[in-house]
Amino acid sequence: MSSPSLLCPAVLAALFLLAPAQAASLRTAPQPEPNLVLKWFDGVPNFNIGNNLNCITQAFETTVSGYTGFTYLPPNRTHAVGEVFYTHLVLGHPGNPCTGSAVGIEISLPPGVQFANSADNPAFCFSRNAQPALINLGTDPDYGCPQSYPISANGYRLIAPRGGLGGSGAWGMAQGFWIEMLVPLVATTPQLGNNQIVWTINPSLGQFGQVGVGPQINNDVLFRTSIEDQLMNLTLCTLTPVAAGC
Repeated sequence: MSSPSLLCPAVLAALFLLAPAQAASLRTAPQPEPNLVLKWFDGVPNFNIGNNLNCITQAFETTVSGYTGFTYLPPNRTHAVGEVFYTHLVLGHPGNPCTGSAVGIEISLPPGVQFANSADNPAFCFSRNAQPALINLGTDPDYGCPQSYPISANGYRLIAPRGGLGGSGAWGMAQGFWIEMLVPLVATTPQLGNNQIVWTINPSLGQFGQVGVGPQINNDVLFRTSIEDQLMNLTLCTLTPVAAGC
């Protein structure tokens, strides 16, 4: 089966770098655009988020690795001020502490960027276990997917609404597991990529690591037309072997 796509019906597309004739046409008679599959611009991965002793081999190893990114419009158009875009966090768990990890996740936003969660633009949370199988954490009885984020030491914390691992609000991972979280954002000012969205990951007591990416958002909002059925592909469904449920 092909990778699932996430429906974002209320996202508006920013149209820029238009020829004068095209711009005039849009001003007088906006036309609906075809479905678009949003692309991900991803930052530099962090391959050393926490560490542990392998419970079988006693080897010293990395517990969690990950990266973050933001959406842009194909083929290479940035979103505009006032338009909803998404950031995602992708985490893998190569380490094997046997007992697994209770992973805490936080996010901080650059000036001029804020959360945009709504019924039309929700956050999405997925995991991939070692079988492998894709799990929608939003419908999982032990987790859920948070749509609001309390202030924390490193910005805002993503707490599992249904309690998470052992009721701690943390996200359970073990060797071979993956997590992907997608959070809707909106910029109130243009973004040039020099201020970062930063995710802080806490895989064990006293251990932290961060991943970041600088969003690029343009301020050309004159020519915008409503676009229904914008789609995002899950990165977890690009991994091989393909997980059941993708």
